[in-house]
Amino acid sequence: MNALLMVEGLGKRYRSGGEDLTVLDGVGFSLASGESLAVVGPSGSGKSTLLGLIAGLDTPSGGRVVVDGQDLALLNEDALAAFRGRRLGFVFQSYRLLPTLTAEENVRVPLELAGHDDARATALAWLERVGLSARAGHQ
Repeated sequence: MNALLMVEGLGKRYRSGGEDLTVLDGVGFSLASGESLAVVGPSGSGKSTLLGLIAGLDTPSGGRVVVDGQDLALLNEDALAAFRGRRLGFVFQSYRLLPTLTAEENVRVPLELAGHDDARATALAWLERVGLSARAGHQ
């Protein structure tokens, strides 16, 4: 199997109240293109920490994350940001919409920042695809 995402021995520890807190310890899995994975567990079990490590938003205490052949540990902050912009999408639990923009503008802005040729048409197409075209002009 050619893994699109590979997580090996992933761990994360924090210092809290003068003690070490292990959130993740030795997590490993891989996913091929077209596969999916559900990460479930109670609040505080490390789900968000795991996703943040996979997205390169945080640095692991141990192990590694490889996305499409790129070991995230080998990238500096600027390269990580560029990699995320090109290769990763992340939907936060709390939405991150800009309240002064319409739905179409919120979808269009990242496309424009990425230099997309027809950002407006693409944004409208994506809103249509997820059943929100009627709300394109709404904030």
